[in-house]
Amino acid sequence: MHASTILVADAVIVAGLAAVFGHRLIKNYHRKVETPDAYMIKNVKSGLVIRPKDAGIADGVPIIQYTPQNWECTTWQMIKIDEETYLLKDLYTQKSFAPVGEPVAGTQLAQRPIGGDKHQHWQFNRQDDGTYTIQLAGSDLYITSTSSTVDDRLVLQPASDDTDQRWTLTQQHPII
Repeated sequence: MHASTILVADAVIVAGLAAVFGHRLIKNYHRKVETPDAYMIKNVKSGLVIRPKDAGIADGVPIIQYTPQNWECTTWQMIKIDEETYLLKDLYTQKSFAPVGEPVAGTQLAQRPIGGDKHQHWQFNRQDDGTYTIQLAGSDLYITSTSSTVDDRLVLQPASDDTDQRWTLTQQHPII
C-alpha cells in the first residue's frame, strides 16, 4: 500500500469521526469553559491542590494533594448551599468528597456521589490575607495538608494558625 493511499484513508476516517462526534466535542468544550464558579484550590504551605487520586472516578477514591494543573480533575465547582457554605463538585468525576467515617481529628477525605450528605458541605472562611480556611460545616474541623508531598492524603484537623490550613482559589476553565 502506498503512503498516499494511507493518508487518504486516514483523512476519510478523521472526517467521519469529526462528522459523528464534532457536535458532542463542541458541546463538551462549551460546558467546560462556561462552568460558573470553577476553581483550583491550592494549599498555601505545600503549594499543592485538591484532587481525587489518579483522577479516579470510583466512590471512595482518596482525596489527595497534587501539583497545580489546569485540568478538570483539579478544578472544583463551588455550588452555594448557604452563606459561605458550598458543595464542591469535581469537574472531571462529577463527584464531591466527604470524611471517611465519622469526622474526628485526623480523618481522611474520600470521593463520594453528590448529595444527601451534610458532610459534603464546606464553609469557606475568608482570612484577612485573602486566603481561606475550609471548614467541614457544623464542625470544628478544617481541611489540612500534612506535608508537601504529591499524592499525600488530605485530612481534617482542629483549627490552627499554620498555613497548612490556608487555601487560595484560582478560577480556571480547563478543556482537558
